[in-house]
This record gives sequence, structure tokens and C-alpha cells, in this order.
Amino acid sequence: MNQMTIRGLKIFFKDKGGVFFSLLGVIIIFCLFIFFIGDSITEGLDFLDNVEYVMNSWVVAGMLASSAITTSMGAYAVMVSDREHKCIKDFYSSPIKRSSVAAGYMCTGLIISIVMSFVTFIFGEIYIIANGGELIEWMDILKMIGVILLSSFSSSAMVCFIISFVKTSNTYTTISIILGTLIGFLVGAYICIGDLPEGVQWVIKCFPCAHAAVLFRQLLMGDAMTTGFADLPESALTEFKDTVGVIFEYGDWNPEPWFHVLVLIGTGIIFYLLAILNMSRKAKKY
Repeated sequence: MNQMTIRGLKIFFKDKGGVFFSLLGVIIIFCLFIFFIGDSITEGLDFLDNVEYVMNSWVVAGMLASSAITTSMGAYAVMVSDREHKCIKDFYSSPIKRSSVAAGYMCTGLIISIVMSFVTFIFGEIYIIANGGELIEWMDILKMIGVILLSSFSSSAMVCFIISFVKTSNTYTTISIILGTLIGFLVGAYICIGDLPEGVQWVIKCFPCAHAAVLFRQLLMGDAMTTGFADLPESALTEFKDTVGVIFEYGDWNPEPWFHVLVLIGTGIIFYLLAILNMSRKAKKY
């Protein structure tokens, strides 16, 4: 397993173009916010003295939620390539256990997702501070690390399950393009969730990665919102949180952070198990 993981990591990071395109979804979100949608989103929030700090934190949270899934998608290109070029047959005919081969692919996707999410987090904090924001407190940084791990675990599991059905590079490329385009909408990074139709809001609230976005927003935007809404009614802050996706409301129920954590853990476990079952079924054909 260790050898397969190291091999996958070397192949991924050796391909500079692949690394760049795995972050394409994050780059698109950032560029859209800076050049196109930033002004429209902040319009109407002039009553906040620190509106840039608040909304910069909001977009960084969306970038983090997106990076976990798009970078793991880039990592699993190795598995698709091995299938397409029949390298997988060589691995299965070698002394390496088939379970170790599958575990190696999974670990590669998970590690790359974690590493690239941390890169995104560091870039995001630098951007926030450079634009008048503040570095989040150390306790919140530790919490951010935990959420990044959970987000990467959940996202890489979902991607692993999807890719376990893919046999060719053409199919993989198509899925990557579709996912890279949709992910910003699915985590509420392009448009505030409260501005979308109710049906679309429910789709987003049922998408696991969006729960990671909620946790990221709560940690990154917490201090900024407390300061900005200090002189305003509590109802104004609650409405703002609901609109931008800092909290999710399911009818009259507003879940606590532990619910979002359980969603991410459960998603990771379920989809990794499904991926293992599918890969085991395919392994029997060789």
C-alpha cells in the first residue's frame, strides 16, 4: 500500500499541469469573485464597516470546500490511467495484494486532497489579511485543520466511488469538467444560498461538501460577523447567516456543527465502502 501511495503522489506532483487543473475550480471561484460577482454580492451590505473582511472570508470558505473535491478528482487520474493502459493487470499479477492496490489509490486521493486544501487555506488567509482582515485565532486554526481533514475524507470518498466506474481518460476528463463547473454552485460559492430558489437550496443542503462549507464559514467568518453586526439586532445577524450559508435551516430546525461533522464522517465511510465493493468486483475480472 505504501509503495502504491508513494507512486501515486509522485505521478501527481510531477505533472505540474495536472496539479494546476486540479485547482481550477478553486481558481474559477476566486477569479469570479474578484472580477465579476464580488461587487454584486457585497451590494446592500454597506451598513457593515468590515464588509470586505466578511465576504472575503466567505469566498475563501467556498474555495476550501471546493478544493477538497476537485484536487482529489485530479489525484484519481492515476487510477484511470492505470486501468486504461492495463497497468492494473500487472499490479494484480504481482505479489502485491489487491486490497493494497485499492488502498494505495484511496490514500493517494485523500493525502492530495488534504495537502492541496491546506495550500488553499494558507493562500486564503494571506488574501484575507492582505485586504484588511485578521488571522483567525489559534483555537479556530486547530478546528480548521479538523474540518479540512473531514472535508477531504468525505470528498475523496465520493470521488473515489465515482471514479471506480470510469475506465477511460475521455470519460474521466468529461466528469472532471462537469464537476469542476458545478462544484461552485453545489457548495454555494458562486451565489449566496439564500438568493437561490427553494428547490435549489434543498439540493445544496443535501450535498455533503456543502456541509463542509458551512463549517468553514462559521470558523472563518465568526469574528468578522461578530464585529460587523455588533450594533445590529440579533435577527439581522441570523438572517444574514441563513442567506450566505453560514447556517442551514431545515424547516424550523437549525442543526448544530456536530450534525455537519456527522454528515461528513458518514459520507466518507459510506462512499469508501461502496468504492471498495465496486473495485473488488472489478478486480475479480482480472
